[in-house]
Amino acid sequence: MTRLATILLLALAVCAQSNFARAAVPSPQNSSFPSCLVLCPFGDIQFSCVIRDLASNPVAAASVVLDFSPCPGAHICTTQPPDHLLNLPARTIRIFTDANGQGTFQAHVGGTCFTSTVNVIANGVLMRQFALASPDQDADGVVTATGNDLVVFNGKLGGGTDVTADFDCSSSVDANDLTILTQHHMHGCSGVVDVRRRSWGGIKQHYR
Repeated sequence: MTRLATILLLALAVCAQSNFARAAVPSPQNSSFPSCLVLCPFGDIQFSCVIRDLASNPVAAASVVLDFSPCPGAHICTTQPPDHLLNLPARTIRIFTDANGQGTFQAHVGGTCFTSTVNVIANGVLMRQFALASPDQDADGVVTATGNDLVVFNGKLGGGTDVTADFDCSSSVDANDLTILTQHHMHGCSGVVDVRRRSWGGIKQHYR
């Protein structure tokens, strides 16, 4: 092999390694996220994303973290889905993307925080920053759509755009958001609180 051919092969190898390294880096511009972050203590509101690299290829097995450390108003439940890795002292929840680069949080989180106080990080790269909205407006871990959460919500209803009560990501707080609040009534960290009055026998039958 001539010296020139050797140099060309080395150059191609360096380029290939460089392209591989670039492909492994998540791209905030090429990745997809919802327009807002809304969560419920019961974990029944999803937050899905697709992580792509600099070449717009999906990044499989990417580590995606919701970082609530700048968001003191978030109520992070100690119980999370099995595939959600909770670090309570650090106030983070981690999942991993599938083969298509998609990851879905069903995080058990309540409370609220304003703009750019929840970080979304993929493989160490800051992807987005969100406000936090939740039907659990008072951050006590339970949605009370006939109690204090409704009182707090009503203070934001119709008064302009308050991202902490905009549950449908419509850029306004309106009757649709009130409907969503009531749909999550008595949703808590450990389940749905049954507030119907029952006999003791009926309660035992209900929870079997």
